[in-house]
Amino acid sequence: CVSSTPSSASPTVRSKSKSATASRENAWKTTGIVSLRDCNAREIPTKLLDADGDFALKVRNLDAANNKLSTIPREIGNCTNITRLVLSNNALEALPGEVGRLVKLKILICDDNRLKTLPVEIASCRALTTLGVKGNDLDSIPSEISQCVDLVNVNFRMNRNLGTGVLDVLADCVKLEEIDVSSCAITIVPARLSNLKSLKVLAVDDNACVETIPSAVFKSCTALTKLSAHGTSIRNVEYIDGYDAYVERVKARHGKIISGDVMIVGARGLDYGFDYKT
Repeated sequence: CVSSTPSSASPTVRSKSKSATASRENAWKTTGIVSLRDCNAREIPTKLLDADGDFALKVRNLDAANNKLSTIPREIGNCTNITRLVLSNNALEALPGEVGRLVKLKILICDDNRLKTLPVEIASCRALTTLGVKGNDLDSIPSEISQCVDLVNVNFRMNRNLGTGVLDVLADCVKLEEIDVSSCAITIVPARLSNLKSLKVLAVDDNACVETIPSAVFKSCTALTKLSAHGTSIRNVEYIDGYDAYVERVKARHGKIISGDVMIVGARGLDYGFDYKT
């Protein structure tokens, strides 16, 4: 981490500190990997983002998790070669629209912040494959996210006011394989999710108002082998058309099943993702 040296320190101490900082910065330039994790930092060093400096175009991986960041400078948009940006566990309430300039960004993780929205400019991040925004204050997401056509994995878990609209938007991201909207404010699982032929994992746990899974999801999402809906109001799921085919896929995925659906690795049986109550 970049830190200042107290003026009262001896010349030898100051010299060693400057040497260590220079060595660290040289490593950042050489590798493109910048680690600011757990630095108690309140801001990202401006030299990393300066378009006229040595860093911005060399940064490919920036991890600033577990700090005290309250804002991300607009100059983050100068880091146009960045592919991975981790900002988890800070105090961020917004991301600048300039993130849309990060056209090579593949992984964006902003878990456990205070984000109330995401910038519409994120639609320009066409290379994005992983989006993690767990544990924030989102109540909606911009419809433009559907333009992130390479999205594979999204995690919106524990955004307590995030409603069904998030799933309507994601239904157009046809490469999605994993969706987690557990502990949100989902009321309906839309049939439009049946568009997601590559979907393998869908978690809607602890959305108490969800009452059913559309038959089209069971039948059309033929890659789906993990659907977790504990803590919902879904009952009698076994009578939904397509459920039996889903069960067979789950069995095939695990493989180590003995008579009675008891897995070799446990005595509780195979969890198909539902609370079976009448």
